[in-house]
Amino acid sequence: MNYEEAFRHYKEGTANEEEKAFVQDEIAKAKALSTLLDDEALAVKPAPIKEADAKEVREAKQQFVWKKVLVSMVTFLVLMVILGAVLGGVFGAAAAYGRNLATVSVDEARIIAEAYAFDQATKNGYTTTVNGKPYTVLFPSDGKLIAEPVNDVDEKFNFETNLVDSYYVYRIEVEGYDLVNRYEWEYEIDVNSRTGTCTVHKVELDR
Repeated sequence: MNYEEAFRHYKEGTANEEEKAFVQDEIAKAKALSTLLDDEALAVKPAPIKEADAKEVREAKQQFVWKKVLVSMVTFLVLMVILGAVLGGVFGAAAAYGRNLATVSVDEARIIAEAYAFDQATKNGYTTTVNGKPYTVLFPSDGKLIAEPVNDVDEKFNFETNLVDSYYVYRIEVEGYDLVNRYEWEYEIDVNSRTGTCTVHKVELDR
């Protein structure tokens, strides 16, 4: 059964009982497997070592260590394969929703980020310390902050428990030079691709 199609029916309220059970089971598996690697039940318990001479004890310990390492590696690899298969459908569907429900393009996000960074820089500025006292620097209102090229914009995926609420964020660098105070301003602005809202991820000033 195709997960994305079943989940679409589930979301639209048209899923049959089999599809409902399938979707709920896949989400439950994803949540369970994400914590399975930390389960103490996976720990390998050593078998008791019989009385023996020092050489036999050393050899037995070495064999046990290697067996434990191999078992752990095999268990980890098997779990990764299972985890990838189960989570692939869940996260794939979430990513598809995030992409399909985006209302802001990268070009639009750059314009929004420039305007937001300029507003923050000219109104709130940047507070630093001079001679042990706080000092706020404001970007000149006649200055200009420019966003990086489209090809350099990073996308960050935000996965939500409710898959249809998952979304992408454009992280955009916006830079400008303050001729008055001789500062190079650099902002990293996160723009929500679904709502267009912005947050400041990082701001730095360099001489």
